[in-house]
Amino acid sequence: MIRATCVYLFVGLYVLLLGPFGILWTILSGNSALMYHMARFCIRAAGWMFGIRVAIHGREKIAPGVTYVFLSNHQGNFDGPVLMHVIPRDWGALIKQEMMRIPVLSTVLRLAQFIPIERRNPKKAHLGIDRGAALLKRGKSYLAFPEGTRSRDGHLGEFKKGAFIMAIKAQAPVLPITIINSSSIQRPGEYRIRPGSIEVFIHDPIETTEMTLEDRQRLIHLTREAIASRLPEAHTVRCGAS
Repeated sequence: MIRATCVYLFVGLYVLLLGPFGILWTILSGNSALMYHMARFCIRAAGWMFGIRVAIHGREKIAPGVTYVFLSNHQGNFDGPVLMHVIPRDWGALIKQEMMRIPVLSTVLRLAQFIPIERRNPKKAHLGIDRGAALLKRGKSYLAFPEGTRSRDGHLGEFKKGAFIMAIKAQAPVLPITIINSSSIQRPGEYRIRPGSIEVFIHDPIETTEMTLEDRQRLIHLTREAIASRLPEAHTVRCGAS
């Protein structure tokens, strides 16, 4: 409990004190690279303080110069930060609208071209997907958790189709990612954070060239199959897409 409180304070102060500097630099220079460097430093420092180790498999499958839609299962609060550490490039993400209510962080996310998705407003959600497709075409890679929310029991949930539509519209390859054991670091509803190891498996890319929106269910199936291939069998029983 004490360690968790100390690390939360460190992250909060880091964002509040250094975040405005990164924001100002990005606005003046038009380059968000410094913000990503600052975020990765904070994540690595917090991971070291928490005693969290990350084993990465298949990072070489991320080809330089290729724009991807990174799609991962979602087990816990640390998935996003872990992938910021794992993926060696500056990417945007499809995020919950609620994250844009957090002071300082919301400005950072906006400058980094993260896209809030209003799940209760289909029209605005479609506009967000279209914006993501346009940015993909301009070379900005994106991360999304197709389950839409964290799994509370480790099972792979149903996949939402938005990120797949975005990938097909941009004709960008999907890169499936499996995260294992992040849920044991901080269990659902708990404040306490436990030391431990997280494994990340990066799979072969799935090309969307010549796919149309009619192929989205096939793309969902292929992505789900890849992600599930590294999960314990008991955690892959749910299926479907919405």
